[in-house]
Amino acid sequence: MTPNSFLTKSLLYDWIPDSEFNTYDLSDLVVLDQGLEKECKAMGEQFHTFLAIYKKGTIAKPKGLCTTFKYANLDPKALDVCQKFEKKLNGNILVAYSKPLLRW
Repeated sequence: MTPNSFLTKSLLYDWIPDSEFNTYDLSDLVVLDQGLEKECKAMGEQFHTFLAIYKKGTIAKPKGLCTTFKYANLDPKALDVCQKFEKKLNGNILVAYSKPLLRW
């Protein structure tokens, strides 16, 4: 079992390439409850992004998703919807990555 195997219970993180999934420490990612996860997944599809939820207080790691993949450029409507959704996350952080994934 890999240290990131807890993420396989989530539909949100299937976009992470195997090379990063199996080698990076992804312990700062959060698995949402089923209702929030479905809402988040639908939001990602609506705005053509990949979404990740990070624990409150998380900072980018030298070998992490934020330093590997480019963020999504959200239009004002999408940004507003994402910010409203983030308020449901008890201080956890919503990050939108570009779709398709682009590396820095």
